[in-house]
Amino acid sequence: MIVMKRKNFKLILLILTITSLILLIGIQISWVLKSARMQEAQFNHTITLAMNRIVDNLSHNQAICKEMNNCLRAGKSHSCFLLMRNRMEWADLDTLIRNDLKYYNINLDYEFDIVEKGMDVALTSGGEIYVNDNLEKVLEQSGYELRLRFPEKSEFIKAQIGYIFISSIALLLLVSVSFILIFKFYKRERKLTGNIIDFINNMTHEFKTPLTNIALANGMISRNEIVEKDEKLASYTKVIKNEHQRLKEKVEVLLKAAISETEQPLNPELFDAAAEIRNVADTFSVQINKKKGSIVVNTSGNNFTLSGNIEMFQIAIGNLIDNAIRYNKNAPIITISLESGKDSLVIRITDNGIGISKENLTQIYEKFYRIPTGDIHDTEGFGLGLYFVKNTVLQMHGKIRVLSHIDKGTTFTMEFPIPKG
Repeated sequence: MIVMKRKNFKLILLILTITSLILLIGIQISWVLKSARMQEAQFNHTITLAMNRIVDNLSHNQAICKEMNNCLRAGKSHSCFLLMRNRMEWADLDTLIRNDLKYYNINLDYEFDIVEKGMDVALTSGGEIYVNDNLEKVLEQSGYELRLRFPEKSEFIKAQIGYIFISSIALLLLVSVSFILIFKFYKRERKLTGNIIDFINNMTHEFKTPLTNIALANGMISRNEIVEKDEKLASYTKVIKNEHQRLKEKVEVLLKAAISETEQPLNPELFDAAAEIRNVADTFSVQINKKKGSIVVNTSGNNFTLSGNIEMFQIAIGNLIDNAIRYNKNAPIITISLESGKDSLVIRITDNGIGISKENLTQIYEKFYRIPTGDIHDTEGFGLGLYFVKNTVLQMHGKIRVLSHIDKGTTFTMEFPIPKG
């Protein structure tokens, strides 16, 4: 169940990321187009104001008005441009228009004409034409209108939004490339992790047979009469037995860590957490007594049932107890309390060890990370203990947190849901 949930979560996260990227692209494109429309609307509004100013100023220029009036009354053409383009008055009109456009910060090239209303008289170039028919007041109701056209209008609009468009495209490309690289690195990391897990699995399985043979051979040697009578040989077989057991434990930890990394559920079943913790605590009684310490298990409540893999739970609790013994300058005093509530079981493991500094607390659950131990140099391990503990707690749908003070001790708190029914 937990594997399916994690796979579904990853799939949903991937879909949401891709969807967000597509939506971001759509929003950026929509925003750029909207910005272009706003720029054009603003430009058109400015042109309208400019043309009104042009007509107003033109009405005060009697020389130009008189010449255009004569031109239009002549009736030889529907366009003043064709009759007046070489006259001084037309140049004066051009200057008047240019100055009024500059008043509104319009510095584009333009074309203009004064033509009869309703006549399809083309300017020099095609394109959108701006019309102002107020000239009929100026030109004695002649029925003519002023027309302006800006050939470079499109380039002007594009220039106004160009930097926005370019920055938006650059941002989208950056986000897209980042997503692709992150996904590529994720796949590479998953592949590397898979190779490491395969290596650990193969290594630990290869070690199991020699370890079994060593234990069998040592057992046969230790039962030999000559060895039993020779204290030195007996001590050697005892050393082999102890070292075999330690090596076996390390191999088991590696194997369990590799299995937990694959996120495969390990035959979950219901078990009594209080009973299992007492059993695990009993296995450390020799080490505790050797260091003149103590380990106490206290319970509060009446329901200590949990669902999970018993063996993994035992190893996780064992790792925490083992750390409490190892990382301790004094006689270890370990207190394990179980508090059973209505829906959850809280397990606290408290020790009087050397503690963990704040800067190390954020890293203690990382794989292969080992906490600096100061002047304690006899600790051994792969840095997988707490990593395995957290993975086990998560697979049992629990939560884990830690509170620690240097030279005062550490408390690990685990909270698990109590199965219903």
